[in-house]
Amino acid sequence: MSLVDSSGAPTLADIIHPTDLTLLSETAFAHALALTLACKGHLAIVHAGDPEADQDPDWTGFPGVRSLLSRWGLVDRATPRSAIADALGIRVSKKLVPGSDPVATLEQFVDEHGCDLLVLATRARDGLARLLSGSVAEELTRRTDVPALFLPPEGQGFVDAGTGRARLRNLLVPVDHATPQHEAVETAFGLADLLGCPDALVHLLHVGPADRAPTVAVAPGQEQRLRRASAEGAVVPGIVATAGRLDADLIVMATHGHDSFLDGLRGSTTEQVLRQAGRAVLALPVL
Repeated sequence: MSLVDSSGAPTLADIIHPTDLTLLSETAFAHALALTLACKGHLAIVHAGDPEADQDPDWTGFPGVRSLLSRWGLVDRATPRSAIADALGIRVSKKLVPGSDPVATLEQFVDEHGCDLLVLATRARDGLARLLSGSVAEELTRRTDVPALFLPPEGQGFVDAGTGRARLRNLLVPVDHATPQHEAVETAFGLADLLGCPDALVHLLHVGPADRAPTVAVAPGQEQRLRRASAEGAVVPGIVATAGRLDADLIVMATHGHDSFLDGLRGSTTEQVLRQAGRAVLALPVL
């Protein structure tokens, strides 16, 4: 599933940002809003709340849309909410969805309303803590088969929350023979162009012997922005090490989800990269 069509034009229209209403979600919120502005789409900020609570959620602890747009110099802080759509060509809504199980509640919301991209903050737990507590973000994307952008709160993103500007210089796309990669490569180029980063380089990484790397074709105009790399050893360490060496701003991964029992225990390759790389990861489900 790609975020651009065959011509490279974005297909984004509906972005959902689930939030726990804490500052841990601020980085993901800034990315969701910047992407909404770029595609002139609809952003739904969704909080799965306790159905037993008899009061509205406290949105005041979470950065406001108008305050962030004002910080970016796009609207005046006093601009009425109703005027934002006319001024910027976007629509933003905030939703409280009652439910005791946040994953099931958010899954139902996605199914009912439709979604082109989930933008999620994740603590990217590892080890025993992950097995005991799991990750709402990872479990939600496994259930919905929707492209998902993960932003570790302690890691790197590619949108400056202070200015709203995107910085995509190096995008890493791991490739192998088992998973179709053309949509991941198209999305990497399309996303960079959408966010005003036409000089961004897309690095194709094959973990294994370089002469066994799959052939990936790109449009003629993209060849000069394409780089090919290889790494030896295990897949996840190879991806993580290469992302660090390149100082990758984003890792774009086509994913089948969990294909085996061991994957279920350890997490898919994409989830392991997310937990270890400390960088933004865009997961594109292969359907």
